[in-house]
Amino acid sequence: MTGGHNQSQFLQVIDPELAHSRWRAALGPVSPRTEIVELANLRGRVLARSVAAPGDVPGFDRSNVDGYAVCARDTYGASEGQPVRLRLAGEVIATGVAPQTEVVPGLAVTIATGGMVPRGADAVLMLEDCDLETRDTLIVRRPAVPGAMISFAGSDITRGEVVLRRGSLLSSRETGVLAAIGLGQTLVYRRPRVGVLSTGDELVAPGKPLPLAHVHDCNQTVLADACEELGCEVVRLGIAPDRDAALANTLQAAIASCDLVLLSGGTSKGAGDRSYRAVAELPGPTADIGPIIVHGVALKPGKPVCLAATRTAERIVPIVVLPGFPTSALFTFHEFCAPLLRQLGGRPRKNSAQTSISADLAAGVSSVRGRRQYMLVQLMQPTSGERPVAQAISKGSGSISAFCRADGFVAVPQQQERIEASEAVEVVPMGAATHPADLVIAGSHCTGLELIAEYLHAQGLRIQLVALGSQGGLRNAASELCDVAPIHLYDRQTCTYNRTFVPDNCRLIRGYQRMQGLLFRRDDPRFSAPMGEPTGWVTDNLLADDVVMVNRNRGSGTRVLVDELLAPLAPKRPRGYHHEARSHSGVATCVAQGRADWGIAIATVAEQAGLGFVPIRSESYDFVIPQARFSRAAVQQFLQALTAPEVVEGLTQAGFTPDKGVLS
Repeated sequence: MTGGHNQSQFLQVIDPELAHSRWRAALGPVSPRTEIVELANLRGRVLARSVAAPGDVPGFDRSNVDGYAVCARDTYGASEGQPVRLRLAGEVIATGVAPQTEVVPGLAVTIATGGMVPRGADAVLMLEDCDLETRDTLIVRRPAVPGAMISFAGSDITRGEVVLRRGSLLSSRETGVLAAIGLGQTLVYRRPRVGVLSTGDELVAPGKPLPLAHVHDCNQTVLADACEELGCEVVRLGIAPDRDAALANTLQAAIASCDLVLLSGGTSKGAGDRSYRAVAELPGPTADIGPIIVHGVALKPGKPVCLAATRTAERIVPIVVLPGFPTSALFTFHEFCAPLLRQLGGRPRKNSAQTSISADLAAGVSSVRGRRQYMLVQLMQPTSGERPVAQAISKGSGSISAFCRADGFVAVPQQQERIEASEAVEVVPMGAATHPADLVIAGSHCTGLELIAEYLHAQGLRIQLVALGSQGGLRNAASELCDVAPIHLYDRQTCTYNRTFVPDNCRLIRGYQRMQGLLFRRDDPRFSAPMGEPTGWVTDNLLADDVVMVNRNRGSGTRVLVDELLAPLAPKRPRGYHHEARSHSGVATCVAQGRADWGIAIATVAEQAGLGFVPIRSESYDFVIPQARFSRAAVQQFLQALTAPEVVEGLTQAGFTPDKGVLS
């Protein structure tokens, strides 16, 4: 059926909602296509699947400075007046070289910036804090604390951590993350191919002389650029004159190679309006539907927009004839075309731009006087007030994930030494569509939490995960600086998890059970014999000089468990007690690489790393929610997600046991 049989449809003005409904029904299911693209060509593309890190970043404990790897306790009390002397090993640990020397008490090893911290060392001294007394003797003039000048394995990105989610638009920040985790290629959505054609004898291409009664064509430029901003591949078809044959030929060529064809001008009912007439001569999307689906929508400006569709041997091709006036063309483009192109390109259906954001700083920060300092921040929606809250991100200058996760930055003037909490700041967005996250989750991190976040992300929520540890999450929840605080803290007096730690202004929600245990290398003969009760085994065996542990960071729920297990040994501590990993995966990496022999982490991480595992305790991983944020729509979606069949099944398959119910 041709358009000639559907003249009655022309300029039958209908409501926008009905226009959308009719057009989408005629187009049928719209699914983006995918392709594998090399890393060098990924900028500007949209991820078609979430990307998890195949390994830790950094993948080993590395030195942040040129200096000496030492046991921190050997430097305690060192000063200019009373320096400490250490034996200096002959090895010099360069970058890219696995160390051969084990640091034992009283020994130091020379190490370069970026070098792998050797086994036994838990701190690095800066060169300027030391002197060489002899070839074999190092004079230390300043003490170091455990962890000083070290970036621990997994402190930036942990193995299995989802660094980028499906639908993410890849800028240089995101491609840098992909490079850092070692991906050479990944799956993205194919760019929609859009043909853009202007029509009208009165139009002249920009740059050419303008005869009387003519106008320069700006629609092709603005529409083509708008499509490219949406990630499309654009075919600029030029200007077609008001002659039916020329217009029909150009239109047919565009339909054969494009996913969408845009025409501007010639959509009204005047004698010179040829575009809708050319479209009306095309076959419709089905045998019983003509090509003109809608002609006339109740918009001002933009009423004469024409929504059409035709079919080729392979697919249905949408066609839109936009009004010729530029303002009308842009309004109708963003109303009808942009959502379709976003869907074809795997992007969210809506977008907005913001050039500057006023926010209140969550906590006071200091700056170095004399330097202009750029501070990365994440934005959070407050419980009251109009302005968002800016939370400073502090993961170190070498952190790639901090740069990727930042919503924007604050420029601190070079003569300002401090910005106080609640002080107003101007946030410069990192992208064109920066807004506070819909849901801020701050506290203990877990691979199960990533499953929940992935589910909510697919529902359209913008999720912000901040790994602060259980105690850090509780502080944020008590201050109402987050929506959800995951915790796993055991109370020895009541023999319960989490309940007694909940702030008065918060509620506790059950999450799921997970197993904590002792990790070790399967080929380590010291761990091959049956060990019986884990607590007893720790007491009897782990103080040996040749056994090194890796601990968790203070403030984490796992550190609380470690200290409880080691309490019978006090004041003695296993070797490596002050070596802190920032995540479960960091513990696993340290043990797998032989820099430590055992640590405490969850069973899921041990299995992923191929390590041996001795169960210690099934713990409750629950969620604390500020009462003031409980009724927020995003929080309610989070609560619903905990019992969603897809989430429950995913958690179960990953080795967790979901709980149900709300605790007061």
